[in-house]
Amino acid sequence: MTPPRRVTALAASFLPLLFAPAFADSDVLWKIVHDRCAVQTAPCLSVNTAEHYAMLKDLNGIAQFLLIPTDKITGIESPDLLNPATHNFFADAWAEQGDVDSRLPHAIPRDGLSLAVNAQQARSQNQLHIHIDCLSTDARAVLKADADRVGTDWAPLPDAIAGHQFTAIRVKGETLGDFNPFLALAKTLKDPAKDMGGHNLVVVGANFAEGPGFIVLTDVAKPGMGGEDVQDHSCAIEH
Repeated sequence: MTPPRRVTALAASFLPLLFAPAFADSDVLWKIVHDRCAVQTAPCLSVNTAEHYAMLKDLNGIAQFLLIPTDKITGIESPDLLNPATHNFFADAWAEQGDVDSRLPHAIPRDGLSLAVNAQQARSQNQLHIHIDCLSTDARAVLKADADRVGTDWAPLPDAIAGHQFTAIRVKGETLGDFNPFLALAKTLKDPAKDMGGHNLVVVGANFAEGPGFIVLTDVAKPGMGGEDVQDHSCAIEH
């Protein structure tokens, strides 16, 4: 689907910033959401004022979208994410799957959709954003093989994905409901306020023997390795 002309034109005005070196302006996403989307929606596709987030088509990939809070939340290290009153942005991101599907010839199967947040040292922008996109074919194969070995307590995933040795947990249900991956990760850490920023966090849809659910993945980021590594922005699984 071709993006609406008004969105394309406005988004184009940010091209020099978005493709500039990461150190050039780490607040580009915040400026887009705060200065433009919160005022007139475009270049975002939508703004959910009740849940405090906007949906923006990423310039990278054919169907990748970013869920970006409309409040200033720097990233996974933000103390705001440890507040149970903060909206469950991962649950919101899963509910926005239709935006991704609209750019593809077929809807992504449940176990082909992924939501990823990069660790503080593995990102270029200082505004929280969840990458919503296709899972890579390799990652999908690994998780399909390991799905029924993932339990309801955090444990190492048997196989590596894109060089990551993830720890994983199973979540049951069609939606994430009240399960907040940020809070679930924080509960495993000795000092969440200090340690959250070093972690990647990924949510992938799953089909377990007993029904639908999710596999949540996390690891301590190595240099240059983000949670986004499990995704395929060309969406090969749909071609």
